[in-house]
Amino acid sequence: MIPGTEAIITTLEQMDDAYMPRSLWKRCIGRIPLGFLVRGSWAKNRTFRVRRGNGYYGAVLGKLYQDRYAYFVPSTINHPNGQPARNALTQANYNWYNVLTEAQKQEYIKKAKKGLSMSGRNLYIGEYVKANA
Repeated sequence: MIPGTEAIITTLEQMDDAYMPRSLWKRCIGRIPLGFLVRGSWAKNRTFRVRRGNGYYGAVLGKLYQDRYAYFVPSTINHPNGQPARNALTQANYNWYNVLTEAQKQEYIKKAKKGLSMSGRNLYIGEYVKANA
């Protein structure tokens, strides 16, 4: 058994219908079981995810939960409030490849290597977006 999966395997006494346990229902399309710890979307019909409980709202800290819900596209994916940040991100990426000199890039790479777990490019882009968005 995979460590942590005991949280999503329930007993047969906990059933939503007479043929399928609740934990199995969260890992099925129709009555076809997909396996343990299912992730991703299925034909823009259902979305599956596995998450660890964070100790809030009735979720046990560290316990694995299998979720299944209807597929959807967020209505605010291109909300106008996020446009300045997207523009700054685009400009920062362009600057890294076309505007910054090699010496400037090396400075960001040195800063990133001093205790940060990121690349110099990511450091530059993060600072640029914070300053310009």
